Amino acid sequence: MARRASRRVRRTGWRGIGVAVGASVLLFVGCYQWAETRRWGAEPQPPIAATPDRLIRVRLGGRDPRRAATAEITAFFSITDFATGRMLSERHEPLSPVTVRPAAGAGLDIGEEHFASGDLLLNPARDAAIVLEKRTYRGKLRIRRVGDGLAFDNHLDVESYLRGVLRGELPQYFHLESFKAQAVAARTYVLYQKAQAGKDRSFDVFDHEGSQVYVGVRGEDDIAIRAVAETAGEVCVWNDGRSERMFCTYYSSACGGCTQHVNNVKPHVKAVPPLFGGVACTDCSDAPFYRWGPVELTKAEATRRLVERYPDLSRLGTITELEPKARTPDGRIIRLLLIGSTGTSETLVGEDFRLSIGGRTLKSTNFDIEVRGDKFAFNNGKGFGHGVGLCQHGMEGKARRGMEYRQILKAYYPGAEIKKIY
Repeated sequence: MARRASRRVRRTGWRGIGVAVGASVLLFVGCYQWAETRRWGAEPQPPIAATPDRLIRVRLGGRDPRRAATAEITAFFSITDFATGRMLSERHEPLSPVTVRPAAGAGLDIGEEHFASGDLLLNPARDAAIVLEKRTYRGKLRIRRVGDGLAFDNHLDVESYLRGVLRGELPQYFHLESFKAQAVAARTYVLYQKAQAGKDRSFDVFDHEGSQVYVGVRGEDDIAIRAVAETAGEVCVWNDGRSERMFCTYYSSACGGCTQHVNNVKPHVKAVPPLFGGVACTDCSDAPFYRWGPVELTKAEATRRLVERYPDLSRLGTITELEPKARTPDGRIIRLLLIGSTGTSETLVGEDFRLSIGGRTLKSTNFDIEVRGDKFAFNNGKGFGHGVGLCQHGMEGKARRGMEYRQILKAYYPGAEIKKIY
């Protein structure tokens, strides 16, 4: 999806009224805030399959292809041409750290070896034998040439994937029930994304906050392993009156006191009852960024960041005023009017404005705006993340008060049930 208008709500002249457009993406520390593709599925997933496909394909290292990477395979492994299914090597010697790069002309170079195919699947005989850029992974590694760069995808079972997600998402001191609730939410999220990805995309999720933070084997500590094992196969579902369906289990760090409706962030998705928001939360008040600010940015810097994400905003000149056009009852900005020095304006979804400025600079959309000369000041900030669905610090507070993970999930996803699907 092109960046320029994907999240725009409407375009106006200084006093005119324009055409509605829009879209959005991103979550928090695990469903964080740089998602520009996946997480916002337009429709609920089809009814749950009798035998779910558990293979997860994780894009390692971000959206953009890499020019090269250091790889190591610490066990014997097979090499298959992924595009044709032809076996190229049934038992390749373990691979010491080598550079993987696109070959001159076509194909791939893995160390000193050249492969005519530009799409390889490496399958170690032993698990946890893949090392990419000094990080160890389970499962298989697909290396695919994309132009003059390479894409690396880790293929592995969903339960193995989750063991590498939980410690990417939560601090070790969190309660076991928090880890179990996160495991169910993360499992639901990734299986939903897999169903939405379709056959035209080569991966299901990223390994960073744009999807869920996946750190591979190094995240597999005792509490993560136990939480995944004790919730094995469990997902969040809702009943639409005909069948039980999974939904996209969005979550963020700290809701700041109340969750919000998914359509405030993503106006055009078909919302489901567990994501209607309005869940009061008194348990995240101890979160590090429950309160934040003030944050100051020059008007020139704010303009630069917005134009970097949406180049056609350059027609506004320097942005001189920011005017909230709609807020939630608890103060989150839903839509924000940008007024420029050229006499034109643009309205953005509040969350998209925040992410354009920087999701860690403006930690939520719950803030006040003040103009201080050539600067914008963002004051009285509250919460961290988009505030849709599960509140991670609220989850921890509830766990410390004695709630078990199913109760926590049902509190933040009203109307949801927990179902074991395998």
